[in-house]
Amino acid sequence: MKKIFLYSITLLFYYLFITAIVFSFSYISLINGKTYDWFWVKSIQKKTYFRGSINIWQYNNNCTTFDKNLFYKPKVGKCNFSNPEFETVLNFDEFTRTHDSLNKYYASDEYILVLGDSIAMGWGVNDDKTFSYLLEQSLDKKVYNLGVSSYGTVREIKRMLLSPYYENSKTILIQYHPNDLYENQEMDINKIYLEKNYIKTFENDDDAFSEKNTNIKHILRNYKTAIRLFFADIIDILFKEDNLEVIDFKDHQKYLEEVIKKNIEVNEKNIIVFLPIAPYQKVKNFPNSNDQIKYYLFELENDDFFNVDDHPNQKGHLTIANKLNDILLGKE
Repeated sequence: MKKIFLYSITLLFYYLFITAIVFSFSYISLINGKTYDWFWVKSIQKKTYFRGSINIWQYNNNCTTFDKNLFYKPKVGKCNFSNPEFETVLNFDEFTRTHDSLNKYYASDEYILVLGDSIAMGWGVNDDKTFSYLLEQSLDKKVYNLGVSSYGTVREIKRMLLSPYYENSKTILIQYHPNDLYENQEMDINKIYLEKNYIKTFENDDDAFSEKNTNIKHILRNYKTAIRLFFADIIDILFKEDNLEVIDFKDHQKYLEEVIKKNIEVNEKNIIVFLPIAPYQKVKNFPNSNDQIKYYLFELENDDFFNVDDHPNQKGHLTIANKLNDILLGKE
């Protein structure tokens, strides 16, 4: 029994020592802008990233401002936004994310509106790498990107109706995300957000997230998490199918359609709702298209996303643009 105890203690010591080495490598690499798609390392970096190392676009008061109708909206002008895996510059006018070809002449006078959250906005990619921009180039038709990070469908549509683009638009593309559900259930955004909540949230020091990276309590918390992530990764490999994130779209469809039909002339617009998902997700009860709303499920690959950040990268935006292009040209 004594030998077993000593072996156990020795084994535990080596495991904690190895964990410390792997964690240190993962942590230091992350805060220096390097991420790796390696066993255990990726899990540690991902947990660390979402526990404080992440810069959140809408919390950056150089990028957003309070709005009584929308809680917050992008500031007009240039916004620098970076995280360990990207450094980007976003340009906005009053209602859209803009780009260099803003004044380009297009063969068609019809235009397309894109609604959505951070994916549609283009979190992590520059102006000319968003799927909206790429779609515009392939169709030779103006595409207005009204996407804003963390908006649900309620605010997305409200922003569109406040813009000068809705009346003459023919096609509206709505990028959906499962976290839109809460906002869509509430319907009235004023019940959710108040100006004092904005001030409380956005008074955070811009350097608060980076300061966490050198906070000893924050580091120790992430180290303790790294100890169990080794076993979590093994379980994930052995039981991959059982660990998929399942999205039941039944309620999503119900509230989404209520919001759309209450605010949009569904019989006069070509409305396309698309849901991009990652390989670790699966969807059940996803609806078929109907006469008023067309539904599409976009199953993306691992290399369509950043290693640590869960948003589509440049390749992911190209994939989405190609899928939308095929839909709009009647190829899918």
